Amino acid sequence: MISILQRVVQDSSHVLVTARFEAEERINNLRLREEQDAAYRAALEADQVWERQRQEEEERLERESAEAERKHKEEEEEEAREREEREAAEREAARVRMRQEKALALGDEPENGPDVTQTLYDYIDSLGVLETYEYSLVTNLPRTVYGRDKESMSLKDAGLHPQASLFIEIN
Repeated sequence: MISILQRVVQDSSHVLVTARFEAEERINNLRLREEQDAAYRAALEADQVWERQRQEEEERLERESAEAERKHKEEEEEEAREREEREAAEREAARVRMRQEKALALGDEPENGPDVTQTLYDYIDSLGVLETYEYSLVTNLPRTVYGRDKESMSLKDAGLHPQASLFIEIN
């Protein structure tokens, strides 16, 4: 009987070898697949960590950029306010100088001085309250309009000497 078994084993040996080889191949393939899956999961996890870090860095840079832009805007606004204040002070100083110059230009005898009505117009213009309006100087009784066409008259020639009240009439 042993010989029969040996003969069956010999006849079946190539089938057994093939089956054993296929089983080992399946085991190796399974092990290889598990290793590949583990490597894939590790790479995926590393990619997810990298992506989170990249997003966090991007968000940090955006916050820093927004903060820098906000600071820059505040600085520009402050500079604009300071510039506006400086320009307003310069305009006011120019108006004061212009008033002083016109007062000095009238001299000791303003009633005989040249272009006194022009000087009055210049003084009113220097106040800056009627910059957008056309206006005329007017006396009440008798009503006389001293328009821009009478700017070159002296106070005496205009009938405003020794004393007169002038009103501003907006045209």
